[in-house]
Amino acid sequence: MQQHVFTIANVCQQFGVKHAIICPGSRSAPLSLAFIQNQGISCHSIIDERSAGFVALGMAQQLQEPVVLISTSGTACLNFFPAIAEAYYQKIPLLVLTADRPPELLNQQDGQMIMQKGVFGKHVLASHELLCFEEEKIDFKLTERLVLTSLEESMSNKGYGPVHINVPLREPLYEMPFGLNQPPIILPKAKVSGSSYTNLPKLDALAQAWKISKKRMILVGQMPPSSEVTQYLSHILSQDDVVLIADVVSNQHSTSNIALFDCILQFESHEVLKDLQPDLLISFGGPMVSKSLKLWLKTIKPANHFRIQSSSEMVDTYQNVTHPIEAEINPYLKAFNSLKIFHNPTIKPYCEAWKSKDEKVKEILNKFTQEKVWSEPSAMRKVFDSIPQNSQLQLGNSSSIRWASWLGINSAGLAIYGNRGTSGIDGTVSTAIGSAQIQNQQTVSLVLGDLSLFYDQNAFWQRALPGNLKIVVLNNQSGNIFNWIDGPSNYPYELDYFTTPHHLSIEKLCLQYGLKHLACSTLEDLPSMINALYEACDVPVLLELKFEEESNLAAIKEFRTLKLSAI
Repeated sequence: MQQHVFTIANVCQQFGVKHAIICPGSRSAPLSLAFIQNQGISCHSIIDERSAGFVALGMAQQLQEPVVLISTSGTACLNFFPAIAEAYYQKIPLLVLTADRPPELLNQQDGQMIMQKGVFGKHVLASHELLCFEEEKIDFKLTERLVLTSLEESMSNKGYGPVHINVPLREPLYEMPFGLNQPPIILPKAKVSGSSYTNLPKLDALAQAWKISKKRMILVGQMPPSSEVTQYLSHILSQDDVVLIADVVSNQHSTSNIALFDCILQFESHEVLKDLQPDLLISFGGPMVSKSLKLWLKTIKPANHFRIQSSSEMVDTYQNVTHPIEAEINPYLKAFNSLKIFHNPTIKPYCEAWKSKDEKVKEILNKFTQEKVWSEPSAMRKVFDSIPQNSQLQLGNSSSIRWASWLGINSAGLAIYGNRGTSGIDGTVSTAIGSAQIQNQQTVSLVLGDLSLFYDQNAFWQRALPGNLKIVVLNNQSGNIFNWIDGPSNYPYELDYFTTPHHLSIEKLCLQYGLKHLACSTLEDLPSMINALYEACDVPVLLELKFEEESNLAAIKEFRTLKLSAI
């Protein structure tokens, strides 16, 4: 066995890596043994590589530090790709170690070997390959430097993300000497993380634009919880007339002063929306869920749009950025807060215009969801209102996260996450499981659809599942969102190719993997079922919400056509 694999594990441990996800395999056996025998790293065995990638992502999402992901050679590593792409766009640090066969065997009809070097292309921050050493020619220092560089690259001051190291290994793979005498590894005392920028570009220009603007809007996209950002934004809101729109996974939803912006933009007429347009827009964070917001922002041209981001790669989703700013958000907001440009107005006309709409939407939603009609909007409103305070919510893509954006979530201290980097359904359950394993003292709720559940059911194929995970599944047995979003619903005869009708049993899935199963199909029973969902349990609890397709679809379409003029 090539002893430099122990150097890899030791560098990771000394850097501060706490968790490694290991997918079983033969070529990767030396890597697996090196990490398993390292007392400072917790190792988790997950059979399905696609699920393993998202479990690692869920862990790193909570830790905001690298988690190691190990695969054997051949096509196994390709199953990491969806999670790696999500981590890249969501800026989550991962160190991906792919075992490989010696390079002279490539394309020589040897088994389990593909072109692994650089296989993840532009979806990683960096890609490296270790030398395939002869046993007597191992360069421990070279291995040490490459691994340390990779870990630092995963947490650079330009943004976090996945980094790949391909590790070719020669046989023998299992002859492991114990008590190896390797040269001591000496790492820097402090590991690299996102350091503050000393240069704060365009701050004077932003201050001047703030002074002359009458309609100011701050837009916060997806980002992890940050008490600093909350503090800075709260101060700005208390000092001046400004509308703060926070995406459902921005983790600033409690700071926002317009909670139901998504429905305002959906329910209100184009003529009225003209009066709500900002002349100054400040945006930062990742993507926004709301399609109504994106479409509206693409139609307006504010006099000034300051886009703040740590990356030099320009993000101009709405095609109206006037001032791109490369800077970290925390020091930039801190410097902006220190400027003496705020007014403490007693009347806030722009904000009040939005708040008036917000109150009207709240009235409409209360009336609509309190009617005794069993449907997704009424059920989701009750579910979101019942999530425990100071807990965590993981949202599936498709209709689940849209209901959260439309209906709003008000639970205090709730951290909200979703795989919105690429917005796929492939690893929703795995991500939530990884997160729950890290936050094992905190309740983690997962709300998703039936297709997302079945598509990622191998997430439950683990030795131990976290009992703090509570799952709510919207079961319409078809991927019902395609019946009511614009486009697919115009092709009723071809709809079966957009949707996925099935007769799979969620109850049997729970039985197979040892989950506690609950089911509900009426509004009257929902409160007691939610109470049962959040009772203490040693295994994950799943609440299945069963909907009848015709009446559910009718309620959804009615919701989608609600108008503010109804008040």
